[in-house]
Amino acid sequence: MRKHPQFAYEMLADIEYLKPALEIPYCHHEKWDGSGYPQGLRGEQIPLAARLFSVVDVWDALRSDRPYRKGWSDEEVYEYIRSLSGKQFDPKAMEAFLTMMGQ
Repeated sequence: MRKHPQFAYEMLADIEYLKPALEIPYCHHEKWDGSGYPQGLRGEQIPLAARLFSVVDVWDALRSDRPYRKGWSDEEVYEYIRSLSGKQFDPKAMEAFLTMMGQ
């Protein structure tokens, strides 16, 4: 599981029109506090597009039904995302997402 950002980068790297966006699949599991992967980037070392995408990725993953669990309610997901501000998520990216979602 922890290698999927590297695998995504390798699979997409030769597609010319995707090159400007490769930082998104490669860095979307980096965390604001530096505890993420694959590079252990922290704060603004993480590309902005990846910081924004990481919030959306968690939102989508948690609210969607999975074979092993039901999706969470919107309120549960928003509360969880708020709880990770400054840890997993860039506080400004989290706020921008919640504002966009009307929260």
